[in-house]
Amino acid sequence: MRPNIKDRIISKTKYLEHVIRTVVRFHKKGKSLNPVKINSSVIKLPHGGQVIPYFKDSSGNWKVVMVNQYRIPIKAETIEGAGGRIGKNEAIKKALARELNEETGIKINHKAITIIFSEYVAPSLLDASMFGGISKINANMVINKNRMISGKNERTQVEIFDLKNLLKKREEGVIKIDLMTSRLLDELAKTVGLLVRKY
Repeated sequence: MRPNIKDRIISKTKYLEHVIRTVVRFHKKGKSLNPVKINSSVIKLPHGGQVIPYFKDSSGNWKVVMVNQYRIPIKAETIEGAGGRIGKNEAIKKALARELNEETGIKINHKAITIIFSEYVAPSLLDASMFGGISKINANMVINKNRMISGKNERTQVEIFDLKNLLKKREEGVIKIDLMTSRLLDELAKTVGLLVRKY
């Protein structure tokens, strides 16, 4: 029997809801089903995602297009794939193509994006999923390699990195990358043959 789930909103903002989630599960004891009630504090967030475009340069090296931006919660700049919130009724690939255009100026058909993974984000606390995508592009699609995009709440700097060197700097601890971007880079490296799948 499926559990009965109800949310009671404690507080709410434009993108976040803090709820008390009540789950009633039924456990079989002998011939009867006994209900077990569990209450938990849950943060509900919109789903999000990142997409990393990649291409091979004239020397045969794999390059990735990333964005550098200042993140207020950690009081530091980060290197990430273009991405952000996914609208409530928005298709995943269309949302990632939109974010890529907004943050880098690169326009691609959403069908050119390959979703590499879909993961939960801190499931003990958050009700949200993150999606990671990659898209092979032509080098000339990156019109301005030093493009700065200013929005209402953020400024992003477009940067092109050599994938192999970026992975090396991460392993050496020279740069610090968030978990999602790091996972996406690894999956991209496997796709182009820089990392070998052992499973």
